[in-house]
Amino acid sequence: MNPESPPSLPVNHVFVDFENLKTIDGDTLGRKNFTFHLILGPTNKTLPVEAVARMMENAQAVTLVRSPKSGKNAADFVLAYYLGQAAAADPKGYFHILSADEGFDSLVELLRSRKMKVKRHGTWDDLKAWIEPKTAGIPEAAAARGAGPGSPSSLPAAPAAVASAPARSAPAAVAAVPAKKALSPGAEKLLENLKKSAKNRPKKRPTLVSHAKSSLGKNATDAQGEAVVAELQKAGKLKFNEKGAVEYRV
Repeated sequence: MNPESPPSLPVNHVFVDFENLKTIDGDTLGRKNFTFHLILGPTNKTLPVEAVARMMENAQAVTLVRSPKSGKNAADFVLAYYLGQAAAADPKGYFHILSADEGFDSLVELLRSRKMKVKRHGTWDDLKAWIEPKTAGIPEAAAARGAGPGSPSSLPAAPAAVASAPARSAPAAVAAVPAKKALSPGAEKLLENLKKSAKNRPKKRPTLVSHAKSSLGKNATDAQGEAVVAELQKAGKLKFNEKGAVEYRV
């Protein structure tokens, strides 16, 4: 009998309010089981060279999103939209808002009331302290206690930290890289349609979302179409450039 494969670890989705923080931690970008959405405002025209290099090394896990307009809270609304997309595509994931803006706390409280695992971190160091509680001086027992999805102060202990330090008595298979999560039936169907129509694929995100909605059936909603597109994006089957054009990898 073949041994059972270890369960896949939850993915940590990090949404960075770059307009607020104006910094990027290149080392954190390379962590396993993490994806990053960097939300930039129209005035953010440069990025640190070292951070760009790390983003290129982890291109499938990093997405740059530029807010089309400036203005109070403009980028914040864009961040909330992309967080909602990711939550619809991966309801079992962990979600992190990286921003010193306490205005996001209302969104965090709302999402926690919906049983989502979500937390705001004021700085990159705060996020790293959550990932590696030992280096932050937080006892392991305390990290494990604050663990419920609705906990007001923390999320469960970081899965990336658990993956990098398996228990001594655990078999070697526990430390193995988990298998990629299978696509949903809707995402599989859209992917097959895109493979069959290589010369006639949608070129912009709105058109692709509409195409996804049609592939799901006449009763499908815009949100379901967005979720399927986000799922393929997360799986590395497609990406969007700064102008919203689709780049396929199918």
